Amino acid sequence: MVTKVILEVRILPLQLSNFKKNNMNKLKNKFGKYFEFKNTTNGTDYFLRGLATILFLIPIGLFVGIGLAILNSQPVIAAILIALAVVFLIPMIVFSLATTYKRINAFFPGQASLLVTLTFIYSFILEGFNPNNGMAQLNESAGTLPNGDYITYLVLTLPYLAWSLYLLFGNSKVKKHIG
Repeated sequence: MVTKVILEVRILPLQLSNFKKNNMNKLKNKFGKYFEFKNTTNGTDYFLRGLATILFLIPIGLFVGIGLAILNSQPVIAAILIALAVVFLIPMIVFSLATTYKRINAFFPGQASLLVTLTFIYSFILEGFNPNNGMAQLNESAGTLPNGDYITYLVLTLPYLAWSLYLLFGNSKVKKHIG
């Protein structure tokens, strides 16, 4: 009787471990392609995946909002909620970068990594020139132009907008997209 109970206790964790591995493999096979930096995607999928990125923002916003609202009364729970928001932020960034990589890879197979990096850096720098946020470095308008901040931002936004529209509407030479 005691031997049977010990055997069952020892076998149960192995069964749970196999159960977890099987489920993780199923999830990886089903959703892993969305987070991989290989293959290509078409413009429609690129657009839809961009919309799907917004779905990541819903729990992030809820966790941060509730966390900040209860920060003074329950700081431990607030810290946990904000940490959960960060946990959701990581796959959102990976998903977004992988999607951009796949789309750029459809057009420029050899330079996809470089172009994704440059796109990310340019968009980050562009936000530094946005006069509507607190990061704006151009607090004084240009001496000769009215609203110089907005003109600078607009001039820098045009190439980024053209690049984004090219990725969205351009036709690549790839006939069948796998990613």
